[in-house]
Amino acid sequence: MNKLINNDTDLRRYIPNQVVAVKGEASLFDKITHWLYTAEQWIFATFCPSSVIDAILADKSLSAFHATLAAVAAHRALADAIPSLDLVQTVNGFAVISNQNLAPASRDRVDRLIAAHRSQCDTAISALIPQLAAVAEWRDTPPCDYFRSTLFPTPAHIRPLASGAATWERYEELHPAIVAAEDRLAAEYISPDLMQRLRDEALGLSQLSTLDARLCEALRAHVADIIQDRPLRNTVLSDIVDYIRRHPDTFPEWHRSDTARLFSPPVFRNSKQSPGYWF
Repeated sequence: MNKLINNDTDLRRYIPNQVVAVKGEASLFDKITHWLYTAEQWIFATFCPSSVIDAILADKSLSAFHATLAAVAAHRALADAIPSLDLVQTVNGFAVISNQNLAPASRDRVDRLIAAHRSQCDTAISALIPQLAAVAEWRDTPPCDYFRSTLFPTPAHIRPLASGAATWERYEELHPAIVAAEDRLAAEYISPDLMQRLRDEALGLSQLSTLDARLCEALRAHVADIIQDRPLRNTVLSDIVDYIRRHPDTFPEWHRSDTARLFSPPVFRNSKQSPGYWF
């Protein structure tokens, strides 16, 4: 049984215009049950294990959370199912279901409808991930590890990197390159521990201060430079490091890191006992 959407009424909330099934006719829910099940299994594998979702659904105070999960499932299932809804298999192959009172939708309109559902699914995913970060049980799961590995925790964050196409598919495609770019900045400027702190704050696992939010935005711009093969703005990065170095209480992770030593070269001093001098 589907957990997130289990009846026709809930499913139809995601369709603006519809013809209600008459008595004896299969409901839309019945027609796309397979796609709904597949969408839910995708959510469990990609974003949140089924056991954690069970705990969320059992908590009545998280009804808004349930609505976001249902939106992801519904839009994903509808986008996948729509191409098959007006097709029927016959002994001679597939045919299109016809109705004299309704004109068939054009290919362009169907494509736009599918794209709209996929866009709504992407928007719901970007809303879902910060909500998941607030659930303690989610923080020990593989999906959490995936999203806390970058300063770009949602599809909405990659819009500047993807020419405005903040889709889930594009997010998955860019994720390895983003992580590699951040790791480079961490090793050369920010330090791995401070970078991880900022990633956790960006996801919502800990409180994000105004200063850290500005630092995250600045670093995202430098990640974009790397991803898009632009030269690093070393002067700006040096200014960031200089600010971090002058505030040890705010950025203790950096000050105890190996990265900090890159910006603290040894000082050679003359010794009176030495027969020579260093110049």
